[in-house]
Amino acid sequence: MKKIMQDIKENTFERFYLLYGSEDYLKHQYRDKLVKALVDVEDNMNYSFYEGKKINVNDLLDTGDTLPFFAENRVIVVENSGLFKKTPEGFEKRLINFPDSTHVIFVEFEVDGRNRLVTWFKKNGYKTEMKAPSEGEIRKWIAKLCKDEGKQIYENAVEYFIGSVGLDMMLIKNELEKLFSYVGDRAEITIEDVREVCVNEADDTLYQMVDAIGNRNQKEALILYRNLLQLKQEPLFILSQLSRNVRKMLEISELLSDGKNFDEIASIAGVPKWTINRYKTQIRNNSKESFKQMLERCINTEASIKTGLVKDIVGVELLIIEFSA
Repeated sequence: MKKIMQDIKENTFERFYLLYGSEDYLKHQYRDKLVKALVDVEDNMNYSFYEGKKINVNDLLDTGDTLPFFAENRVIVVENSGLFKKTPEGFEKRLINFPDSTHVIFVEFEVDGRNRLVTWFKKNGYKTEMKAPSEGEIRKWIAKLCKDEGKQIYENAVEYFIGSVGLDMMLIKNELEKLFSYVGDRAEITIEDVREVCVNEADDTLYQMVDAIGNRNQKEALILYRNLLQLKQEPLFILSQLSRNVRKMLEISELLSDGKNFDEIASIAGVPKWTINRYKTQIRNNSKESFKQMLERCINTEASIKTGLVKDIVGVELLIIEFSA
């Protein structure tokens, strides 16, 4: 990650970047930093975005072969494509022949280290894994964000905040923004502020819905989903939280299989230790392979919703029915 910041500072960029791992906030943060430094995202002639496993690979390659139009760079972002697990024949040969003005940023949750495209990246691009920080690192980050905003957050408030929000960096950032607005000119953030702002009916309902799905309680899961819709929660947001939960259960499942204890799992997976028993209960109802399939279904459903192939409310409901069956 330091190299990416150095590239931006010195204006000397790699032609190909691979950002992968479980921490979406960091991947998207560094993706956006690179894109902003290379091209105007509103420039539809020179900025392209591809997402999902059903992307048109030939179209992507043809776009990469094209020189920028009245600009210095052409930038292509490719997300959750699965290309680093199953690579089309000749794909990397086409990549290496792209003009020097073309920069491709791949953003993936998981890659296969044995895949030839991953190996190709060692010589022809820059790849970095972005893991979830430990709980200790998250606490320091929260303190820094508050300090940057001219605020101080009490230790008991941090404890309550993490217990309510969890360790997802994107969610933490959003909830802190709400807190900053709520306290206004006041310098201190108290536990009462956190209780008032960060814990609400929608959060509790979402938490219960995810538990119901993990425990195969389909009727309860569907009731809670409809309650969330009545609380004005967007289906895509619900889907993102469901996807995040599946990823976390997959990671914890693998760590449990490796014989890691709760302290080690909490540190590696970036979750409070007290939540592991909750995940452990859900893991008993699913295999690692089923978690991988669920995650793929989440990604494909999101792509189908964004491309208009399925309505958002229906797409998420079908997933809940499938996962809780």
